[in-house]
Formats: sequence, structure tokens, C-alpha cells
Amino acid sequence: MDTGKTLLTFLAGAAVGAVTALLLAPESGEKTRDRIRAKAADAAGMAKEKILEGLDSLEEALEEK
Repeated sequence: MDTGKTLLTFLAGAAVGAVTALLLAPESGEKTRDRIRAKAADAAGMAKEKILEGLDSLEEALEEK
């Protein structure tokens, strides 16, 4: 299996697990929603960084050819 697909699958599973844990946590709905928003923003930021890194790598690889 492709390393990128494996990593993406792992991250997706981790995200589902994290959201499930937050939803089942004994906190108020407002606190839980705030935590989900914060985690989603963190995940989006990390995804954006990884995409930009991938684009940079692709650009470098294309320049070498």
C-alpha cells in the first residue's frame, strides 16, 4: 500500500477516534463543541501544512526533470 494512503488512513482513524471520545466525554455540550471546533481547526491547519509540503516536493521533483 502507498505510504501516503496509509498515513491518510491512520490520520482519518485517529480523527474519528478523537471525535468519538469527545462526544462520549462527560462534559457539557458547549465545552464539547468548543473542543471539537479547536481540534478541527488544528487538523485543518496540519492538513494545509502537509499539502503545501507535498506541493513543494512535487515542484522540486518537476524542476529536477
